[in-house]
Amino acid sequence: MSNRVCVQPTKFENVRNGTSTFGFRAYDDYAQTYNDTLESIPDNDLEFLRVAIEHGNDIFGDMIDFCIEGERGLYIGDIWYDWEKVKPILSTVGI
Repeated sequence: MSNRVCVQPTKFENVRNGTSTFGFRAYDDYAQTYNDTLESIPDNDLEFLRVAIEHGNDIFGDMIDFCIEGERGLYIGDIWYDWEKVKPILSTVGI
């Protein structure tokens, strides 16, 4: 199966009133979701992944579970992280 999970750090801007929020967009070949409730976005991608998991919903949880079950890596922004790199973070998440 060639499904790749992507988590994109995102600054959401409301063009009508000028407000902005921080969060992430997450998507794979089957679903997409977003969260716009973060106070800030960590500079470190792996720390960002940890924060995103803490604030994710069921759809994002299913994507993370897919990575865990298949010991697969994922994209954070435009960078691919192999399983061995994300394993320490994902291993703390329960399926």
